[in-house]
Amino acid sequence: MAFQGIKRKAGVVLAATTLLTAVSGLAASSAQAAPTATCWSSNKPNNSSLKTTLKGTYNLKNGIGSVCGNVRSVSGGTVFYVWCGAVNPDSGVLWFYGRVSGTDDKGYMSSDNLNYVSGTWSYC
Repeated sequence: MAFQGIKRKAGVVLAATTLLTAVSGLAASSAQAAPTATCWSSNKPNNSSLKTTLKGTYNLKNGIGSVCGNVRSVSGGTVFYVWCGAVNPDSGVLWFYGRVSGTDDKGYMSSDNLNYVSGTWSYC
């Protein structure tokens, strides 16, 4: 009788261990399945004449995407000269590479953050 009790307890422990292993494996695979955003880059030819101003204060980025590192903060109303444009493959958002007026600071700015002033732009 005592042996059957031990077998029953061992069976419960084995079932619980198997269930925990399956659940932890499922959690690990779910965590691995989450997509990670990429900081994209492009060539940077100065092949455009587009002049814009910032709609508000935004960060100038070192790549094409909001996940990219910041070069610096740029205040609303500041002129941003566009050198070229590229689309972020993850989001489909158009980003412009260019220079902040009155500085040598260059980087990427989302087109959503800019007001058109004059000129045209070309792809990077």
